[in-house]
Amino acid sequence: MTLVPPGVVLLVVGLLAYSGVWRSWSTHTFLHWPFGVAWAGLGIIVAGSGGMIGVAGNESVGGVLQLVGMGVGLFGVVGAFMLPPFLLPAWYRRAMAAARR
Repeated sequence: MTLVPPGVVLLVVGLLAYSGVWRSWSTHTFLHWPFGVAWAGLGIIVAGSGGMIGVAGNESVGGVLQLVGMGVGLFGVVGAFMLPPFLLPAWYRRAMAAARR
């Protein structure tokens, strides 16, 4: 339960960046960390939900969800530094292409 609220905050921050509502960060760094934060937040939510399900009595489903959540969270940590281009939003790809010119 305690992991879900911070995961939601991270997911919302990442979704604001993915949607293009929050773009000010993109001019100050070469890393695309907010996109990784979205994936890490999703992983934290899934892992936290798995923990709650495991405590409620279904340990096998909870364990699988925790493992999946950890995998998605790890992908988010790596994604803060590098993501494949198809996972980057179009607005960000266009901005990076224009900056390289």
